[in-house]
Amino acid sequence: MRRRVAVVGAGWAGLAAAVACVRNAHEVTLYESARVPGGRARTLQVRMPGGEFADLDNGQHILIGAYLETLRLMEQVGVAPEQALLRLPLVLRHPDGDGIALPLWPSPFDAAAGIVSARGWTWRDKASLLRAAAGWQLAGFRCAPETTVAALCASLTPRIREELIAPFASRR
Repeated sequence: MRRRVAVVGAGWAGLAAAVACVRNAHEVTLYESARVPGGRARTLQVRMPGGEFADLDNGQHILIGAYLETLRLMEQVGVAPEQALLRLPLVLRHPDGDGIALPLWPSPFDAAAGIVSARGWTWRDKASLLRAAAGWQLAGFRCAPETTVAALCASLTPRIREELIAPFASRR
């Protein structure tokens, strides 16, 4: 049965809902309060102190390959992720240079090299991450739906959990 559906918000979730409704033959009206769609995943043009304008990322500045549903949604609406996205190696460094930077190597060698060469981490920190990452890879990067991030990362040292996991998983 064809229905008229209103979707409020044109961020990733709203756009995904609209696409799903259209795929199910519903008529969709999409409402967005901002001037452009995208929610937090859009570019904002701001005036810099010198008066010139610059485009700033306002959200999805890191769209990792693990976002399979987001990549699938892009393909469903005709956007080729390999053409639309600039793929760069992962770099998570503090201003003092500590942290991790993966080389542009094939997986899993990129992660192993990045972990081993990470600055500011002890060998215990690195070993805990190497062991956990190997386990995640052997499991096909899958876990039971009820598994929490805390449970998945319990074997990591506190420093790795705080510096590497918390920025992505925290509800701050």
